[in-house]
Amino acid sequence: MLHYIYEVTFNLFITVTAITLFFALCKTLLGKTGFYIQLGGVLAGLVAASYRAVRHAFMSTFDVEINLYTFYVGFIAMAFMLIALTVFCRKRAPVWGKTVIACLSAAVSADLLFYKAWKVIWAPAEFETAGEGIISADFMLRLAGWALTLILFTVYIRFLYRCLMKLSTDAALWTGANGDPIRDDSHLILGCTGGLALVTVIINFGGQILRAWRQKSSLRVTDPETGRRVQTVLYKFRPGWFTVPEAGSAYDSWERDFAMNVGNNARQFMLLIGIIVLIPLAVLFIKSLLKRGRYSNPAQHRRLKANRRHNRRWVGVVAVCMAIVLFNLTTVYALDNKKEAEPEPESYQISADGSQVLIPIEQVNDYNLHTFSIKTKNSVEVRWLVVRKPGSGAYGVGLNACDVCGPAGYIQRGDTVVCVKCDVVMNTNTIGLPGGCNPVPLAFKVDEGSIVIQMDDLIAAESRFKNR
Repeated sequence: MLHYIYEVTFNLFITVTAITLFFALCKTLLGKTGFYIQLGGVLAGLVAASYRAVRHAFMSTFDVEINLYTFYVGFIAMAFMLIALTVFCRKRAPVWGKTVIACLSAAVSADLLFYKAWKVIWAPAEFETAGEGIISADFMLRLAGWALTLILFTVYIRFLYRCLMKLSTDAALWTGANGDPIRDDSHLILGCTGGLALVTVIINFGGQILRAWRQKSSLRVTDPETGRRVQTVLYKFRPGWFTVPEAGSAYDSWERDFAMNVGNNARQFMLLIGIIVLIPLAVLFIKSLLKRGRYSNPAQHRRLKANRRHNRRWVGVVAVCMAIVLFNLTTVYALDNKKEAEPEPESYQISADGSQVLIPIEQVNDYNLHTFSIKTKNSVEVRWLVVRKPGSGAYGVGLNACDVCGPAGYIQRGDTVVCVKCDVVMNTNTIGLPGGCNPVPLAFKVDEGSIVIQMDDLIAAESRFKNR
């Protein structure tokens, strides 16, 4: 449950905050036309994200390739939108300039949804990984965490949009103490807020692109059937003119630190987006504390006071939602990533010619999880596990890694085997079978009282554990 609360928050906060800002900005600049242009971009992004989720579920697409193209498109669209905001984000700007802003915001929204929302759409496909069905407690808890966080964001989006639109439509906010109109700066405030949010995401996307370009090792996709590495990934999308600066130079150090800091500090960018969106909220709250607006009778006065009160309450709702988001990104993350003690690797025998690993049957006959490891000549620790399946004499043997969560590994919790990263409970009878969060199957045979595993099969799995 905690895992999906954090995952939905992590994947959606920046996206939905930026998109809500763009909705308010487009509606303020172009009215309903701007709103519908932005809505078209959001719908296109949701369709694309849904397609990506389905493709990932059935085809196990390699995300580095897709994400890098997404960074390219998003970076360019956001850069042009930032320029357009600087030039056309004012009341008297030409309609075509405002339309350009709306079209670019729609493109950026679609790109952000394609980049992040697919993971949220795909998440329910993981709930049944344990094979327990939709009536199991584990499934219901995961579904509850996923759904409750989506409800949180629904409330957050609704009231954030209300606050942003109120800032630009409530004339009483833009009157002086004597009730006379003063300059309406709502366009400027929304434009600056959207611009700062764009700069934040541009830095993030730029760092991700640079990080991918700097990769010095050739990453490859592994064919699950043959075990062969069949496709080089990063160099294919790296421009020919880009070369990594000379090692040890000042620029190389700066570039490396920038790329790594951007890639490893995603939550700090979320915090920055949260601070940025507080700008219009603070303006609305402060102006709603002031007694502004003209009235000619007590009823109109009461209405003005009620409007100001509603404004403050809406800001309060958004603030509470943001506090919950902060809690999810800190406390829930810490609880979800609290490490449980992994079992210590056990001893085993190696055949005289060194070609086989031999594990005595009596060593693994107690239905508990048993883990083993071997260090290759490249100093990579390859890990695998063995468990006897309940109610039978069969054994589940697999690498201590999976295709979904990588080399995170597994632990035993009570009578169950659990993925360390996503907390999915394994159906012990499916260990040794491919698919989902199951351990990657490892070929073995039972011979003369021992489980026999070929040393070559373990060495071939070395690439899965290089970055553990």
